[in-house]
Amino acid sequence: MINLFDAEQIAQAKATCTSELLLTFKGLTLHVLADNPVIVDCLNAYYTGLTTNTGLTTNADSHAEQAEQQVFLVNRQPDTSGSHWTPVKRAKTSALGLKEAYVDTPNGRWIHKVRTGMVLFQSVTSPLAIGDLNQHSSQVINFINNQFLNHHQRGGYLLGHASAFDINGSTTAIAASSGGGKSTLMLKALETAKARFLSNDRILFKPENGHIGVLGVAKHPRVNPGTLINSERLANLLPAEEHKRFSDMPKRQLWDIEQKYDVLIPAAYGEHKTALSGTLKHLILLDWALDTTAPTALSPVDITTTPEALDGLRKSPGPFFQHADGRFPAEQTPPAERYAEYLSGVEVLRLTGAIDFERAIELLHAKGIL
Repeated sequence: MINLFDAEQIAQAKATCTSELLLTFKGLTLHVLADNPVIVDCLNAYYTGLTTNTGLTTNADSHAEQAEQQVFLVNRQPDTSGSHWTPVKRAKTSALGLKEAYVDTPNGRWIHKVRTGMVLFQSVTSPLAIGDLNQHSSQVINFINNQFLNHHQRGGYLLGHASAFDINGSTTAIAASSGGGKSTLMLKALETAKARFLSNDRILFKPENGHIGVLGVAKHPRVNPGTLINSERLANLLPAEEHKRFSDMPKRQLWDIEQKYDVLIPAAYGEHKTALSGTLKHLILLDWALDTTAPTALSPVDITTTPEALDGLRKSPGPFFQHADGRFPAEQTPPAERYAEYLSGVEVLRLTGAIDFERAIELLHAKGIL
């Protein structure tokens, strides 16, 4: 076991990280160093198509004029004893109990993923993940992506809770609370030939040079079985017995199922079906419901007078966010008025009435968005 608060043990663990992966994101190059080549191969496969360059060796030209940072991955069991861990406050209490806790140190913040045993050290210069990396690769991916989110939030980008697709540089974001259908609608939009995947659950955006720049986050969609069942393209991602069980389930019950499946975009939709950035032109707010017979409708929203309509888009930076000077701010979601200010010039529309993805796609086509 590694004593998290023993600097010598941590230094020795980092020295064993000899397997390298280069990830070139928009504006940031990460040198991932691991003591386990299996996790490197896993990450290399996962990020293909989601970065400007992915490779096991350094390509000097691919990250010219990019910010650079190292990330260390150690496949060892961490010792979380010997310190008091502060629970991370959540808006909703989970039946599964505490999810995360943290300890701040002069050099950074240890964050303990209580349910999996993973421990992540967030620092400006050398973030570090310790635990069963291969068993919990999704948390490794999230940790890597947090470095990207931190870098761009320090540069003035605002974090949004939204999926997004792009057509020829023109991006449409879809915002809703968790389980509102934003991933499903985004994947339906990808059936349009020119539409490309930009992001599944997070976007970064800010006004720049007369338009609203938007960045996607390099993570493939993780969706519930209802999304797969209702897609001819994706239904085969479900094992046969699960496909039958979910197909026979009432719509309301199926909608409430929380059981995530990865949709790898290149495998499901083909190569060149992803985008890394774009210009934010449209924002779709999902304000529809299962238990209504009202027709599905698309209408404009004036966010200058009703900024509270953007509540589904608002997102706290979370416990991993760290300022460039090393400080960790108190967790606080930016006000709706700030989101409205950043979105000046973006067409904001609301989908209301019954949840009907096919009708929603028809309305987006009629509006010229697809």
